[in-house]
Amino acid sequence: SCFIYPPKLPPQSCSKTLLFASADTETLKEGRLVEFSSGAGANKQMTLGAIIGKDGKRNLKILTSSGRTSSIPPRSIKHIVPNARSISEESQIERHESAAAAALEDDMATGGQSIAEVWEMLLEDDDEAVDLATLSELIRGDSTSVSCYATRAVLTEGVESFCFKEITKGGKFDNTGPMYEPRQADVVETMRSRAIDQAREAAKWDELKQRINDATSGSGENSAFDVERETE
Repeated sequence: SCFIYPPKLPPQSCSKTLLFASADTETLKEGRLVEFSSGAGANKQMTLGAIIGKDGKRNLKILTSSGRTSSIPPRSIKHIVPNARSISEESQIERHESAAAAALEDDMATGGQSIAEVWEMLLEDDDEAVDLATLSELIRGDSTSVSCYATRAVLTEGVESFCFKEITKGGKFDNTGPMYEPRQADVVETMRSRAIDQAREAAKWDELKQRINDATSGSGENSAFDVERETE
């Protein structure tokens, strides 16, 4: 007897269908707050928005804080904000964005102290990975959707953003958010030193550009620009 192989499915059709079906029925529901990617290359950006319905057979209709709606394919959803449900108004979305901006300002003012302290604590505790909702509890004292979104902003864009590594869950979403693993101390120290060096170089370039602008516009106390001295 011979073995009869099952027919092959069209390339990628199965995975895309399963991804949409699984995510749509379990988590990508109306009222959920998500981050989605748009654009490509240098113009690629992440945007926060609320799912307000379906658009056609596959896409999701998403509302942003500006009041604009977009038709977004499920594969462009990169993050679902934990504990965010029944979000349907621009003001609700804007509240999350404002909290994230405020959290980044506080993080900058304190030099990333809150993230560093939690990182050290988790590193001593067998350096196990924890979810976003748990980190929000540890850093901000609660795991509301607003706090979770603000925590994620600090973890990804804050002063000490290199303390944790985000771990994907195989493309799956759940209500606790992504997992974060504390990086080892030597890795963090290397990344921290590199970030400090890059910040210093950026500050030097900014200062140089300002002096050039002052010289060309004739403003400033010393408007003369000495090329030889600047290139030393």
